[in-house]
Amino acid sequence: MLEFTVMDSEYADDTGLVFGDRATAARMAPKVNAHFARWGMEVHEKKPEDRKVKTLVLFCAAPPSEYQDPATFDGADLSDIELPSGNVVPVVDRAKYLGSMLGRDGTDRLDVEARIAAATRTFGSLSTLVFKSASVSPAAKREAYVALVLAILLYGCEGWSLTAALWGKLRSFHHRCARSMCRITMWHVREHRITAASVLKVLGLRNIETYVCRRQLQWAGHVARMGPGRLPRQLLSSWCGRPRPVGRPEMTFGATLEAALTFAGVEVDGWMELAQDREGWRQVINGIWDVEQEIEVHEILERRAGVV
Repeated sequence: MLEFTVMDSEYADDTGLVFGDRATAARMAPKVNAHFARWGMEVHEKKPEDRKVKTLVLFCAAPPSEYQDPATFDGADLSDIELPSGNVVPVVDRAKYLGSMLGRDGTDRLDVEARIAAATRTFGSLSTLVFKSASVSPAAKREAYVALVLAILLYGCEGWSLTAALWGKLRSFHHRCARSMCRITMWHVREHRITAASVLKVLGLRNIETYVCRRQLQWAGHVARMGPGRLPRQLLSSWCGRPRPVGRPEMTFGATLEAALTFAGVEVDGWMELAQDREGWRQVINGIWDVEQEIEVHEILERRAGVV
């Protein structure tokens, strides 16, 4: 068994540092800023006149059962961290990193909601000219929707831990867009008993589970083929050696990945060995298109993890 610690995440000029408590963050912030300055880089500190700032401290809370007073996190100090320069680093409850929204509770709810909002804006901007136009064929609408709207909606979904509630939000958006492209209102749905599956079939679209699971399995296979010393590979097969907190288990990426494997008809045991064959794994992913599956992924999640 190999023990390792995740201290930071770096990509281009975006860096995320992990500190165990506020005191450590306050002590290290000036040192980090000075270190980057030595290399000719400037960390954006919030000045009194600034309304926006790029450098933030995201306080990630423990599960509510860990606190005697969950409302105040046992009186945690969430004020801005002051720097020797007179500027501050704001302590926030949400932050964007590499295009994804991170929340205080550690779930993917904020990110899913942000992706739905961004995809809604894109769909709305093209609605009149493309998606609701009678002169545009269903096939053309489908291609535009997959290339533009779904690409925005599912950005970063490879690492999502999806509960049934989040699946419901994604499914609702997908069905709503499909009805709009077919110029079907809820009155038509109720009056003529139109099902979501029939609308998707007209457009040649699959259910949202298919698109999400394909992306998750594609990324999982890529990580599985990495060397054992690579951090993504270590995180994929690692666990925290701490007792589980009181309460029902939180939804994990492992449970979501198991659901995607089950959705694709792949045995959970031994999937990493199967993924070592790049071409064979590609056939597994492409095989999801070949079978119309009515199974709901959130039902798999409920059976495997007991999480709704």
